[in-house]
Amino acid sequence: MRRLVPVGGVWLFSSASPHSRALPLPVSHSSSSALGGNMSSAVNSGRASVIGSLLALLLPISGIIATVHLSTPPVMEAEIKKAISIPCVPKISIPNTLKYIQWFVMEKNNRQRIYFQDMEASSIDVDTGYTHRISVDKNYSLTIDPVKLEDERNFVCQVGAGSTGSGEATTLLKVYGAAETPQIQKNDVAISVMEKSPAEVAQCITRNGYPVPKITWYKDSNPLQVTSQINNKMYATFQATQEASGLYTISSRLYYLPEKKDKDSKFYCEVSYRMPTGVEKEESERINISITYPTENVEIQIRPRMLKEMDNMTLECQSDGSSSVEYTFYRQLDGVIEDIDSQGNTAVINGVTRSDSGVYGCRVLDLDLLLDQIYNNVTVTVNYLDPIVLKPKAPHILTVGDKNVSISCEAGASQPTKAAWTKHKKTIVSSRNVLHLPVVTYNDAGNYSCKVTMPSVKNMSRQKTISIVVKGPPQVNCAMETFHNNGPHVNLTCVFKGYPMPKVACNGEKEPTLKYHHQKNYVVSELILPLTVEELKLTCNGTNALGSKAHSVTLERGSLLVSTTGPSTTDMSHAKSSGGVVIVVIIVCILLIAILGAVLYFLYKKGKIPCGRSGKQNIAQPEVHDNSVVEAKDNQKVPEETMLLQGVNGEKKPPNHQGEEGRCRPSE
Repeated sequence: MRRLVPVGGVWLFSSASPHSRALPLPVSHSSSSALGGNMSSAVNSGRASVIGSLLALLLPISGIIATVHLSTPPVMEAEIKKAISIPCVPKISIPNTLKYIQWFVMEKNNRQRIYFQDMEASSIDVDTGYTHRISVDKNYSLTIDPVKLEDERNFVCQVGAGSTGSGEATTLLKVYGAAETPQIQKNDVAISVMEKSPAEVAQCITRNGYPVPKITWYKDSNPLQVTSQINNKMYATFQATQEASGLYTISSRLYYLPEKKDKDSKFYCEVSYRMPTGVEKEESERINISITYPTENVEIQIRPRMLKEMDNMTLECQSDGSSSVEYTFYRQLDGVIEDIDSQGNTAVINGVTRSDSGVYGCRVLDLDLLLDQIYNNVTVTVNYLDPIVLKPKAPHILTVGDKNVSISCEAGASQPTKAAWTKHKKTIVSSRNVLHLPVVTYNDAGNYSCKVTMPSVKNMSRQKTISIVVKGPPQVNCAMETFHNNGPHVNLTCVFKGYPMPKVACNGEKEPTLKYHHQKNYVVSELILPLTVEELKLTCNGTNALGSKAHSVTLERGSLLVSTTGPSTTDMSHAKSSGGVVIVVIIVCILLIAILGAVLYFLYKKGKIPCGRSGKQNIAQPEVHDNSVVEAKDNQKVPEETMLLQGVNGEKKPPNHQGEEGRCRPSE
């Protein structure tokens, strides 16, 4: 079946199946005015007729319709002074048929073209508000840079595709401007908490925002639930002004009835406004409002907190009111109140003593209210630590052998104390206030210090030093050593302890080199002599009113014999040396006896010894000598040597000679 189909103003025949229907091809809806006046309607009609005829020959007989579609956002958001790109994406059913593209802006109900592009050239329309602010890229997107407030309007993208038709799409551009940081100005006039109605606290202003910004008031980070209705607690006024630029300035005044607790509160305002990225917020600086309030409480402080005698005491009075006040200080002693000189809210008492302890206070008079005076007081304690008292008192002279000697250290104080005894300033000998000596010896003599402290008060202590003297007869402790200095020498050093101080005398058989060192409670003597092979006798003697003590040393052929008059302490190294000589002599004697016994037994077995008393042979004891002989000072013989020699030369008969005299056992 053949039908007439209008194409571009020309009717063409088209064959179609009985179930298909012919659809009219779209024609351009652009008028000559819409094309910017560059093309006449006659030219458009001619071109459309030619293109339509060609298209009719190319279209399938089945009746497919050619179309032009544009893709662009219906709404876009932009920030003032920034750039924005509005996309325009054409979709044409017949490829390569695009002939032109145009951009328009809507001026009220009229269109104004701002850009045109065809297959040959492109141009930006002159004498528009966009002549120097727009550009179009190869994808036909329109870029506006920078965006202005007047750009909040509709933008139209139009595309023509010849006989295929044309299409257009509209985008509404919404514009936003960031408001400036809010400025807060507080009211310099102080507000009394005694007022009955709210007063203006501060004003908040923010400028150049679009659309109209919003202001919110805060106190201590908490939003205030303000209302525009005047009331007796809190309200705010708001005013919006549109500037010549079209942007808005917003101001708000906060009216508030403060309380005393608001004296430390922080007030500020916040502006919020809409932006393409969402809602933005900015805060003003924080301010304290000026508030006046009467005095309700008074506090008095003492410095230093822990007082001790001779400190300078400072009394400071503080009131919690904002009004001008007068301060008066007083002292209460034995029920009598006396005023104290002061300067403002401070009073100073220099060099306090324990008698200054008592009740101190201050009175406050609020000059604005002239109410009754408000006062407060505090009890002051001046700490003290008396000089140390020792029991028994000096002199501390003890005797060697005294038992359970105690010296107590006491000091009167305003608070609990602690005491400790030290010797020679460093060694702690007692952590209590009593120095106890179970048995007195010379080692207990010396300087002792008792220190009493008050732990609760810094730098408060007393100290007293005593000297303990231990009296008694001299005691001696000697040591001997040898050294080489152009030959061997011997040095005898003796320490004599005792009180009164011993007088020491040392001598030797030869002229010695003698030195004395006098120390407290003891004397040190040094006796130095050349060491020869002859026998030397060295003696040191110490004497005081309570007795004497001597120390003697005998040197014979290189060996040392140490002896003292009365009990004394000798040098252990020399005692070991003398004892070693005796041990060596005893061992040698035992060995000789063992050898002699073996020889006698051997001769007896061999029959070399004749039977009978007359047949005994006299075996003389060989003399045993050592180059070093230790002799006691009293010339007594060593008993060990006597007993050892009796086993060889005595009259005792050996076991095999018991029985009849002269009888012999036959040899084996």
